[in-house]
Amino acid sequence: MAESSKPARAAERVTRCIGNDDAELRPLSEWFRGFTRENGVAHTQALDFELCLNELVTNVIHYAYEDRGKHEIRISLEWNGDELRATVEDDGRAFNPLEKETPATPRSLEAAGVGGWGIPIIRALADDLSYERRDGRNQFTITSRQRTR
Repeated sequence: MAESSKPARAAERVTRCIGNDDAELRPLSEWFRGFTRENGVAHTQALDFELCLNELVTNVIHYAYEDRGKHEIRISLEWNGDELRATVEDDGRAFNPLEKETPATPRSLEAAGVGGWGIPIIRALADDLSYERRDGRNQFTITSRQRTR
């Protein structure tokens, strides 16, 4: 009996806008977890990706804006059955995380200090990263591919 070929799965894509406030991080995580559960994303892949997404959005909230006004951060999630992708878009100051130098490896935990490790974590856990500045907005995309064992 010949095997039937399955049609390519259409990508699931959702978008959510949040404010530039730390209080938005928990609802963002809950939304992300719901998306990955509904789409059958592997648990370990989702955990690593959620850490990356939270690091990126936290950096936007804390460092992107020169004023204390309200700003909108747009997050788009996409899953095509093999790749999980998030694009974070903000209207903050131009900043390309890919140009940020990786801090030197500390000799001890005490020497590591707090802060400065978000971007290296994202680099270590994501498969692809891209940045674009378009129409006065930062667009940073993280991609993670499904692991085969």
